[in-house]
Amino acid sequence: MLLTVVTPEKKILTDVAVEDVTLPGFRGELNILDGHSPLMTTLSAGSVRFKRKGSNIVESVAVSWGYCEVANDVVNILAETAETSQEINLKRAEEAFKTSEKMMMSDVDPAQLEKYRLKRERALVRISVAKMNQ
Repeated sequence: MLLTVVTPEKKILTDVAVEDVTLPGFRGELNILDGHSPLMTTLSAGSVRFKRKGSNIVESVAVSWGYCEVANDVVNILAETAETSQEINLKRAEEAFKTSEKMMMSDVDPAQLEKYRLKRERALVRISVAKMNQ
């Protein structure tokens, strides 16, 4: 099975041979294996986890929203943003988490509350991916 992860700005992975892929589907986590039936879904903020063919090491990429298409043993992910653990500045992600938590506790209108909730969620994903591959 081949995995490609791209954003409008960059290519993260291109046609990488993988054993399996776990991704953050909009309604829950999805595990994609060889021979998976065709699928098109939206993605939530989360980590795309995968094992390269012949490896037991689980790698991950943090994504924030996007689309995934599965067809003919090819998994294509187009994400709004995507970062490998090496690209994530852990200190900055932790600061973003703290800032969003603080803003959520303040007196903000519902639209602002949702904005900070999403920022908090993205920061948590980035922290998790950065720490997973340390």
